[in-house]
Amino acid sequence: MEIIAGAGLAGRAWPELLPDRRPALVVPAWAAGPAVAGEGWSRQAGGLEDGPAPGWSAAAAPPRLTVRRPAGQPWFDARVTAGREWWRALRAHGALLLVTGPFTDVFDLRPAAEAGALTLLTVDAAFTSGP
Repeated sequence: MEIIAGAGLAGRAWPELLPDRRPALVVPAWAAGPAVAGEGWSRQAGGLEDGPAPGWSAAAAPPRLTVRRPAGQPWFDARVTAGREWWRALRAHGALLLVTGPFTDVFDLRPAAEAGALTLLTVDAAFTSGP
């Protein structure tokens, strides 16, 4: 089940590498906290180029990843079924792009993107242990 879950087929978050090798975590809306616009989330494609949002952080201890909101409460805290290449990219970039919206799995992502319903946020990332 972990392979299927890691591929976004069981309603869980899944890792992606963008064409420029930046790491992204694609998170169905129900699998994490809300995406509040006032906390830096963007629905614009230009959000891909935004720097890390102030106050947000991601702590990686593979296979676990915790993303915290500006006030410190967890927005996402779970295992991420990612390969070594993804974790290395996260370490190299020191930042993580979060993508969320009204989708439940990998098959719902494209329609949500085409409808302009995705929200994006880049957060600083650091390792507490791992590769």
